[in-house]
Amino acid sequence: MKHSTVPDNSTQVRRWSPPLIAVGRWLVEPSTSIVGPEHRRQARLLMALLLILLLFALLGLISPLLGLYSVPELENAGYTWITLGVLALLVAEYALSRTRYYLWAAVLVVVTILGGTFLIMITDPGNDQMPSFLVLGGLIGSLFFSARSTAFIFLAACVGLLLLPAIAPDISSAGNSDTLFFLLLIGGLVVMATAIRQRYLEQIQQQTQLLIDSEARLRELAIRDPLTGLFNRRYLEEMLAIEMIRAQRKNYQIGIIMADIDHFKQFNDVHGHAAGDMVLVQIANLLRTLVRSSDVTCRYGGEEFIIILPEASMDITRLRADLMRESAGKLRIQYEGQTLKAVTLSLGVAIFPDHGSTMDVFLAAADTALYRAKRSGRNRVVAAE
Repeated sequence: MKHSTVPDNSTQVRRWSPPLIAVGRWLVEPSTSIVGPEHRRQARLLMALLLILLLFALLGLISPLLGLYSVPELENAGYTWITLGVLALLVAEYALSRTRYYLWAAVLVVVTILGGTFLIMITDPGNDQMPSFLVLGGLIGSLFFSARSTAFIFLAACVGLLLLPAIAPDISSAGNSDTLFFLLLIGGLVVMATAIRQRYLEQIQQQTQLLIDSEARLRELAIRDPLTGLFNRRYLEEMLAIEMIRAQRKNYQIGIIMADIDHFKQFNDVHGHAAGDMVLVQIANLLRTLVRSSDVTCRYGGEEFIIILPEASMDITRLRADLMRESAGKLRIQYEGQTLKAVTLSLGVAIFPDHGSTMDVFLAAADTALYRAKRSGRNRVVAAE
């Protein structure tokens, strides 16, 4: 018994689907120079519209030649040449739409549709279907331009209709009155819809920007000390972990300075907590001015500060700590009309990876050096051993 084999059409469809999908995506994929999501969507929409217009233009020229149906207008040589010219312009505009100048392509598409429509109306005055293509130009313009520009497009189409009888005597102004009314009606509706859409998009953009600004402010609050404006402990740990990985990969050292205000409790006990806050702010401002832009200054907690110095040796780190100690001793802080007593700093310095290959060990080495500076009489710099 012979078994008949039936071709599996589904397998053939699956075989051709991936290439067809890839080609379709490539045809509507904008240039990489267009980075904004909204701009990329507009470029894709424009390319898709141009492909549809090209397809209809090709079908309108090829179908009568294949005998599929007869179009009396195509017997007019002017109609054919204008259609060929429009087809060539659409091809050029599609090529332009694939670049970052896609909005210029949209302008040219509107001009091509309006210009081609008026030329065909002049060469073939009896064609009653062509005036409806004027609406198409305004509709396409409303997808890419503002309400004001869309209104200008419809106004230009109406002015063209009014001037058309003067250019083509075979076209009567009475015959254009219904088309003009229809164009004004549709144009008004499209302009109003475009204005509503534009306002809606502006509101979305404003709300999006507010969310971005709020997120940035929340991020700043999360990583900044509210009193001094320096980075806080959370940011220090995040940044130092990343910096240590980078230092290991690129083989460089990281210097760390842990500073503590000597006898800080006395400022609070004698002058009050407001005076203590003033001291913290002034010391923070001083430390901020004594570091490089690549360094990171943090308030570690209470009266302790930590300064991270990427690509700094022990000598450089210790010199910077000495400068901070000397500058703090020269600082004169005014509070409620009186000068507070001189501020001194005790500082401990350490180097990564010499004093620890992990964050905890590294920070502990600097903290131990700071403790030794305190025990040795304060107002000094001590290096980790």
